Amino acid sequence: IVEGPFNGQFGTWIVDEKDAAEVLVYRSSLVVAAAAVAAASGMVLLPALLGGDAPAAWSLDLAAAVFFVSFGVSIKTIHIYMKPMHDFLKVLWLGGAVGSIGVLAASESHSLVLAAFQDPMYLLGPGWVFVALTGLFFKEFACFQRLEASVLFALVPLLTGGHFLHLLPLGVEQGMSAALASSFLFFAVRKFDLPLKADIGDKTVFAYIAAQEAEQAQEQA
Repeated sequence: IVEGPFNGQFGTWIVDEKDAAEVLVYRSSLVVAAAAVAAASGMVLLPALLGGDAPAAWSLDLAAAVFFVSFGVSIKTIHIYMKPMHDFLKVLWLGGAVGSIGVLAASESHSLVLAAFQDPMYLLGPGWVFVALTGLFFKEFACFQRLEASVLFALVPLLTGGHFLHLLPLGVEQGMSAALASSFLFFAVRKFDLPLKADIGDKTVFAYIAAQEAEQAQEQA
């Protein structure tokens, strides 16, 4: 037993070593994803502010790849009572991953980040992952009411949607990118001050839902 026992809706439950490992993987993957976003933002914004050469396209794509993989791990290991919502986030992530490969193949630059920046229409490829990211921030705010989650829930669609629709001046995009990167990193690191049980939820509810699904499957068989 790592934490507990706790009184759940349908009985008592504990946090065991497997649960603890899943939570640590979830939180760590969020930190890596946030660090990748911060690194990409820094590579673009610092030369623009201080002068210097623009970053190589491959370095931005590497940061994007790290973000995609790490965020995919986050989506895999997040605990959500509503299985359809969890599955929907997985589908959105997969759509973004497939779309990104399509952009890499179809764009003249063969660079995901450069193509999406130069022609916002290319956001239609990887953009689904940002919908999933917005969904994750919504879940986090709904569960924990943390300010940074609400800020990120608004920033992600405003920045990506504003860029896609050509609504944002370059300076505004740069400021929002910096705010997104710093807020995401703060959000991810601050997850570690929560008890492990917070990211698991009531395990008796998960057990009840699983039992109900098994019973329905038997009735349909």
